[in-house]
Amino acid sequence: MRVIFGMTLAAALGFSALGDGITSVQINDNEYTNITDVHISGNGKIFVSGANGMTVVSADKLPGDFLKSWNINVAAADAAEKQKAADQLNAAIAAGDFRKVGGMVYDIRKPESGWVTCYGVKVLQVLDDGALVDLTPNDESYYPVHIKNLGTVADTDTINFSAKPIGTYSYENKLGDGRTVRGYDVGIICSRDEIPDSVLSGQKAYDIAIQSGTPNEDVLSKLPQSNDLQANGSGFFVSADGYLVTNFHVVKDAKQVKVKTGSGVYPAEIVKTDQNNDLALLKVTGHFKPLPVSQADAQLGEAVFTIGFPDIILQGIQPKYTDGKISSLAGIKDDPKDYQISVPVQPGNSGGPLVDMNGNVVGIVEAKLDLSAALAISGDLPQNVNYAIKGKILSDFLAQVPEVKLLPAALASSNGVVSSTQESVAMVLVY
Repeated sequence: MRVIFGMTLAAALGFSALGDGITSVQINDNEYTNITDVHISGNGKIFVSGANGMTVVSADKLPGDFLKSWNINVAAADAAEKQKAADQLNAAIAAGDFRKVGGMVYDIRKPESGWVTCYGVKVLQVLDDGALVDLTPNDESYYPVHIKNLGTVADTDTINFSAKPIGTYSYENKLGDGRTVRGYDVGIICSRDEIPDSVLSGQKAYDIAIQSGTPNEDVLSKLPQSNDLQANGSGFFVSADGYLVTNFHVVKDAKQVKVKTGSGVYPAEIVKTDQNNDLALLKVTGHFKPLPVSQADAQLGEAVFTIGFPDIILQGIQPKYTDGKISSLAGIKDDPKDYQISVPVQPGNSGGPLVDMNGNVVGIVEAKLDLSAALAISGDLPQNVNYAIKGKILSDFLAQVPEVKLLPAALASSNGVVSSTQESVAMVLVY
C-alpha cells in the first residue's frame, strides 16, 4: 500500500480499504493482476491499482467477494454520498437558489431557458414593486427595464442578477410622460415545501410550485414520451384524410413528430416544408375534420380568433381560445405575406389557425414582435403586436401537393364556429 505524507492513498482520496485483498480480478473482459491498492472515492467509484496500472469502475462491475476482501463498504459510501447531496441541497435552498416566478419554481443553479443574467447594472430608482435599472450604464445607449423581487437595493447601486422576462412594465417618468419597458422577475425565494420533487431531485430545472389547495400535477406526464419531448406547437387539419399544417419553425429540428387530437395521439410524417414562409405540412393516418382555407384577403379591423396550445407546462394541455382583430394588412416592415393581429398569442400557439367569423382559415399564427428589438429601436415596448401568415400564402403552399383536397371556403356564418374549429386543431409534439 502506497503512503502519501503519512496516510494511505485510499485514505487520502476517500474511504479507506486495507486488508488481505484478492490480488486479481476481471473487469470488462480485462484481467487485472498483482493488485496492490483498492479504494472507494467519495462519489462511489472504485479505484483498482496493480500491474496493469490503475482503472476506475463502478462497484457493480466488481465481484462482491473481491470488494469484501478489500474491506470496501459500498453501502456506507452510498449513504455518505446521499448525505453529502442532501447537505448540498439544503444549503442551496437556504441560499435562495430555488425561486418562484409566475407559479413556477426554478433551480437557478442550472441554466434556465429564457432567463437572462446581467452584470454591472445600475439601479435608477427603487419602487414599491421593484426597481427601474439601466442594463447598459457604461454605454451611450439607455436601456431601462423593471426588475421585481430584487431584495434590498438602493438608488445608484450597481448589481448583478439573473431573472425571467415577464412582459412589460408601464410608468410615468419625472416629466409625467408615460413609458413602457420590459419587465423581469428574479423570483421569490422558495421554502422547501413549495419546491416540487421533480425539481428537488434534479429531474427538471423547473416545474409548477406546490401550493396549498391547488393541483400539483406534471401535465407533461400525460403526453407520450414526455421525457423526450423537445417542443410543442399547434396545428390544424386541412383535409379529411389527415393532412395537417403547422409552422416550419415548430418542426425544423424534429427527429420525430406526433400529433395529439381529442381522439388520440398519432405519429406524423413531415410531407413538405417552406422555410421562407415558415410553413410545414404533416400527414397522419385517420379521418379528421378539416378547416376551409380562404384565399381572399382579410379586411382591416376584421374579427378573428385562434385556438391552440400555449405554454402547456403552466397552462395545461387543453386547447385555449383567444380573439382579436386584423391590425394591419402587412407584417414587420410592411412584409406583404403577413397580417399584424391583436389576437394574444404565446409560445405554443405557433402553427394554429387564424379563423374568421365564418369559420374560414384566413391565416396561420406565426410569431410575436421581438420586444427587445422594438425597445432598442424605439425606446418603448409595443403592446400585443403579433403576426400571422396570410391564407393566400398557405393556399399556394398547399397547391404544390395535389393530394391535399381542400374544402371550399364558407360564405356565411354558421352556428358553433368556435367548437367546430376546436375539433380541427391539434397539438404538435416534437421529439
